[in-house]
Amino acid sequence: MIDILKLARITGSQAFLRGMLLLLACAALLLNFVASSRTYGAKPLREAASRSLMAANSSWFYDSGLAEPVPVAALKLAMAAGADPEKAVRAQGLAVFALIFAATLFTLYRRFGPTAAVFAALFLAANPFLGYYATQGSSQLYALFFLLLFWHYFDSPAGGRRHALLAGLWGGLACLSRLDAALPLLAVAALTLAVRRAAFPLKEALLSLGLALLLALPYVGRQKAEYGNFLYAQELSLRRWANIDSFGYEAGADRPQGPLGPAAFLLRAGPAGAVQDAFSGLGRSLSYELPRILHYKVLVVLVFLGVYAAFALRKDRLLIFAASTLLPVLPLAAIKQVTTTGGIELRYFLPAFWVFCALAGLGLQETVDWAERATGKWAAAKTEEINKRYEKKTRNDTK
Repeated sequence: MIDILKLARITGSQAFLRGMLLLLACAALLLNFVASSRTYGAKPLREAASRSLMAANSSWFYDSGLAEPVPVAALKLAMAAGADPEKAVRAQGLAVFALIFAATLFTLYRRFGPTAAVFAALFLAANPFLGYYATQGSSQLYALFFLLLFWHYFDSPAGGRRHALLAGLWGGLACLSRLDAALPLLAVAALTLAVRRAAFPLKEALLSLGLALLLALPYVGRQKAEYGNFLYAQELSLRRWANIDSFGYEAGADRPQGPLGPAAFLLRAGPAGAVQDAFSGLGRSLSYELPRILHYKVLVVLVFLGVYAAFALRKDRLLIFAASTLLPVLPLAAIKQVTTTGGIELRYFLPAFWVFCALAGLGLQETVDWAERATGKWAAAKTEEINKRYEKKTRNDTK
């Protein structure tokens, strides 16, 4: 008797597929490391260019100058061990890339399935933009790693104080990698509350956000003591953004100087201008920046499948995280920071890019599951048909 169904299950096993894909993802990650180091290893550092100076001048963790302390402290430790500062920045960036790869497998495995986790990790590992920003030692990568762990433990199905404290710890470290990571943290909490409502673990959420705030307070407190402003470095950046938006990169003595508060930045063109900028930024992000950073355009189709699957299967946590990572970028997205193409640097989209890879992984997982179910039904029907023919032939032969 022929059993096509059993044969299909053996040769089409998802466990076998996942194992092969995981090996492929690890190989892609290693290849990305090698290619990025060779291609971008000699490219001058940009954002992290002054990090070694800050590390050399700092004397304790929160004493990091006009930069968040986690990347500075990591470099200071490497320099204390005798490492070359520039090589250490690049090596640490690649190490954080590897940690994001591992965190992707960890955070997606139980919540959305092992196949989705492996596919998402593969898409991340093969992305050249992540390799570039890793060799640049981008602080967005540090923040992304801790944001993933915060998102995993926040509103965890297991619940409890332990997970709340872990979420607060990772959330605090995300803010200490980039203070603007506080915006996704707050957005995750607000959107989860709006969706969960009665089931929302309010006490645990307050504990998580409170611990994150407690960890970040010494950093903003030092800025207040040193510069007279809790958000001095961040408001200087907002002033720079506003000047680029208004005047471009042309030099001029009439350019406004000094810190610019968040509210003043958002309302610099009035409430209507703020709404228009947000919608313009959303349109540009979805039509240009995010498809570009995905690099492989076929992933856009898988992202749409993932969004559909997230709605159909009520796996809304990915959609909440997607909105939480994208919304804070929209006020900047319409600004022409990059003179050749317009818009802002792709590194600001890295958290949203991660969610798109996760959605693509989920979409591909559900497609594979559907194909396996369809193949199983076909194999079962074909097996039954062949066996009937075999039995009929056997009866005819015995007559």
